Amino acid sequence: MNPELTDALDNGPFHVALRTAIEARGLGLDRIRHHLAARGVTVSTTSLSYWQSGKTRPEHPKSLAAIDTLEEILELPEGSLRSLLGPRRARGPRTLRADSDNPETVLGGMDVRQLADQVPLVRENLADIITQQVVVHVNKHRQESLVELTMLVRARREDVDRYILLYRGDPGCDIEQVRLEAVRDCEIGKVVRHPKEPTMVAEVLFPGPLHQGDLQMFQVNISGTNTLSDGHGHAFRHSVEQYVLQVRFDPEQRPTRLYQFAQTQLSRQRKETGDMQLSANNTVELVATQLQPGSLGIAWEWD
Repeated sequence: MNPELTDALDNGPFHVALRTAIEARGLGLDRIRHHLAARGVTVSTTSLSYWQSGKTRPEHPKSLAAIDTLEEILELPEGSLRSLLGPRRARGPRTLRADSDNPETVLGGMDVRQLADQVPLVRENLADIITQQVVVHVNKHRQESLVELTMLVRARREDVDRYILLYRGDPGCDIEQVRLEAVRDCEIGKVVRHPKEPTMVAEVLFPGPLHQGDLQMFQVNISGTNTLSDGHGHAFRHSVEQYVLQVRFDPEQRPTRLYQFAQTQLSRQRKETGDMQLSANNTVELVATQLQPGSLGIAWEWD
């Protein structure tokens, strides 16, 4: 195998590796299509062209199966192309209108409505979310032991001095045991917990009031959920420019399957949107941009 192809297979991206492999094999796209057809796999030359140029990438199960056959035709090591695809690209739910004043629209439930009645600012859109980064730690007991939330927000009006955080724990979570810690450039203000459901609302106070258009970055940690977890999702009431979710698993408890999901509401059934792979350092990442109201997350299965 020539050094250029070896480097492309090692470092990607997928379309560069595919194009390099095709050139190294010396086959035209139409010839490759015939080889695939002879093995019972149907892929158009247009699709092959788009894949190698980076205009599109294989995501449908049948297309992913075709990549396995392509590796054989191009005389590549098994899994060398497939491994470069990574998780399916995020397509967040877009069934709700762009801005919702009701937090229960995507969080769901009478409990959220009752909490919002106690903290009226919950229903106001005080700040645009520029970036939201979440790191979830899953311990050897299969529990979410720590959630690190870092956000960059931009004030939508004058004198914005807080962000309102809504949290819903997994079924069985004792919300009284859940703790919030102000890690950087903020303080925790009023916290209201629902008496029966695993939900709460908290004020994250900024160091001072912001002018319209000002930016504020802050970090809050959430701990004490102490329940078995099979996924982590986040609901967005308003559009978000960028969302990054990383889940870190204890080396002693690696999930048997990972997949990305989307929901129109946290309380509704998850819709799988693509399988994901655990990295060598026991983490998995999801990155999505220009999100619309709805819910997005990563789920996993245990033995």
